[in-house]
Amino acid sequence: MSKKHRVKHPKRKQLGSLKYQISQLRVEPSDQKSKKPMSVSTVKQYKKHAQEFGAWCKEHYKCKTVDACKKHIQDYSDYLRASGKSASTIHTYLAGVCRVLDVPLDTINKPIRVVADNTRSRGTKAVDERKDAGREVSPRLYDFACIAGIRRAEYLHLTPEDLVEDDFGNPCILVRKGKGGKRQLQRILPEELPAIKAVYGNPADANHLFSKDEMNNKIDLHHLRALRAQQMYRYYLNRIQTENGYREQLISEIRHTWEKDDKARKENGYKAKRWSDMKVTGNYILRGNNRKLAKKHGLPLQYDRLALLAVSIFHLSHWRHDVTVANYLLAV
Repeated sequence: MSKKHRVKHPKRKQLGSLKYQISQLRVEPSDQKSKKPMSVSTVKQYKKHAQEFGAWCKEHYKCKTVDACKKHIQDYSDYLRASGKSASTIHTYLAGVCRVLDVPLDTINKPIRVVADNTRSRGTKAVDERKDAGREVSPRLYDFACIAGIRRAEYLHLTPEDLVEDDFGNPCILVRKGKGGKRQLQRILPEELPAIKAVYGNPADANHLFSKDEMNNKIDLHHLRALRAQQMYRYYLNRIQTENGYREQLISEIRHTWEKDDKARKENGYKAKRWSDMKVTGNYILRGNNRKLAKKHGLPLQYDRLALLAVSIFHLSHWRHDVTVANYLLAV
């Protein structure tokens, strides 16, 4: 065919690398009804898992587009299972992949998660023996963490101005940007205040309590957070059982916090939550794998609901008994 009669075909649109395609995908909110946004760190983690999946698809199936990868999510799940990954780890990986690629997670066959599979901060791990994992790396951070019990990412957001009191006069550490961007107050005990003040009196700089260099370590801060939750459960339980009127006082503080939180939800356009006295009445009974794990380690098989909720609200910044038990009180 001569150049004069040669047909010109339109150029194929360049999509870029598979990694780039995934990086450009919009991650929708987890709650479509409330449109509540996810934190930047959560989105970043989801994208990371999705890009790892994309690299796997490219290696095993020569995929070049996101749509081509979607057909292999079930294959990826089977691969992770065959590789010996725990049910909890598989769920974490797939949650990111499905959210980023906009595929319903419940359409993927995967192993069922149980609390016994969750080994985070349980027992002795290789990381515990690393030189940058012990208290000697940063006694200042380590001792502060034993009292504060906040998440690792939250330490870099603390400022010298974040030592405050709550509505009841309790000393608290103000976390301005907690999980999901939420503001929270982390209670500390009056007798712990001098140690905390010593840290606040010697900040890394004018705007940060801890520097990035100080946070560059492998100290298991989640484990220290779990130990703090366990300590505070014993603290609340003891006061409930031994001090006349303390149960009523604690319920009043929790109800006040609930109503304040509920007001904020309404102001931000979220649906109000209904209070139930069952949240602070009787015992939370362990069942299934939680019960097996507790028996194995000689831990209680039931927990006072009021003490449990106090730990959840004032030290872990959520309202769920089950999360506190599974992720913190059973973290042995």
